Amino acid sequence: MNEAAQNRQSAVSSRTKWVDMHELRRLLVLMLPLYIANLMHIGMGVIDTIMAGVAGPVELAAVALGTSVTAPIMVAVGAVLTIVGPMVSRLRGAGCEGKIGLLLNNAKVLAYILMVVELLALYAGSLIFPYVTDDAVLASKAAWYVYYMMLGVPASVMLRAVQGNFEGYGQTRPAMVLALLGLALNVPLDLVFVLGYCGMPALGGAGCGLATALIHWMIVGGLILLMFVSRQHRLHALQMFTPRKVDASLCRRIFVLGLPIGIASLCELGFFCVVMLIIAPLGELMVSAQQVAINVSGVIFMLPLSLGIAASIRAAYHVGARRKEAFDAMVRTVSLLAFVLVSGVMVLSIIFRRDIVMLYTDSPVVIELAQLLILFCAFYQLPDATQALFSGLLRGCHDTRIITWINLCCYWLVGFPLAYTLVRTDWIVPAMGPAGAWVSFIVALTLAAILFLIRFSRTRRKCFLQ
Repeated sequence: MNEAAQNRQSAVSSRTKWVDMHELRRLLVLMLPLYIANLMHIGMGVIDTIMAGVAGPVELAAVALGTSVTAPIMVAVGAVLTIVGPMVSRLRGAGCEGKIGLLLNNAKVLAYILMVVELLALYAGSLIFPYVTDDAVLASKAAWYVYYMMLGVPASVMLRAVQGNFEGYGQTRPAMVLALLGLALNVPLDLVFVLGYCGMPALGGAGCGLATALIHWMIVGGLILLMFVSRQHRLHALQMFTPRKVDASLCRRIFVLGLPIGIASLCELGFFCVVMLIIAPLGELMVSAQQVAINVSGVIFMLPLSLGIAASIRAAYHVGARRKEAFDAMVRTVSLLAFVLVSGVMVLSIIFRRDIVMLYTDSPVVIELAQLLILFCAFYQLPDATQALFSGLLRGCHDTRIITWINLCCYWLVGFPLAYTLVRTDWIVPAMGPAGAWVSFIVALTLAAILFLIRFSRTRRKCFLQ
């Protein structure tokens, strides 16, 4: 039985059930490889943090400051092209697979433009470090981290477009396998570039950036090769990389749908990273503890993020195929799945918080402070998962513009002023330091989750009235 027939049968049998077993299987098949792949990518950040910590507190702080610039810019620019996966899935649902090659070709052209934008933004970002810290050595090391990361920009941007093709077909294992290889390479590359093994000069924290850039090239090269050797994707690969006249209207449509996702990602991740800059003057121990907690949070967030991506792909398929009952069954199933998984993660992170922190550092001061921050991190998992899931569903419905406005409002009009007030001032309560940042995270994420839920209820009705 093909997928369309399974969807019809599933929709009829599960209209009143909370869990649709067919949708649960499809979601898990999509989500688990995505989760492993995303976990491997964040795992590279964990390894970089650990290696930089071995090199010394200054090197760890340099990676923290460097990441506060590179992460929001690279994620935001790459996020513009994450719409490619739902667009491919929607074309498949509508029976228009012949148009996928044209879509990918124009996504590639847009990727070239975005590469230039990202390189300019990263260079500009590298100039701010002398203004956020009085430590000239720390500022220099953070800048060199950014410069090395710039070497991987073409690969990291193109990766989004190529990966979108596989995701649109529900094939997330290739990215997972290559991410596993990347993680395996990360340790020896960090040993070589960060700590100076094999006769190489020890670059310290900046070496993490060079290792990451090389891994980005390996992953995108592997995915492109898989496209060309696969019977299912070979024609799309040829159409994608063959020079042809740009379809300005299609390129514009990809950009119009993807730009709000990029801006929304910048608003969200930029908020978290700028808070790191607010904490920077409090000293390297505070920065190190915040970096550990943010790193742990990033690892946990890969679960709802992957589930949100899987939901966006399934939502786009059902909208393209005009199957409202199957769409609703998927939403119920993915919502319950998210609640169960995140609840388990919350409990585990609270129980094992000290053991987790000790993987990063042996500094008693950093361990005690980071433990407290991870408690806050655990309590914001439910609103964080909710906003990630329903923003993913909105992407699948091609309702992306509202994501920007919600993130801008929640993180910058509410979260940022609150973070600065709680971290650095006594206006509301005595200055809380990094703990105040996490209180602001909880408030901003809870507000975002509520607004995404309200918007999705409206978008769901409109999708099937067209």
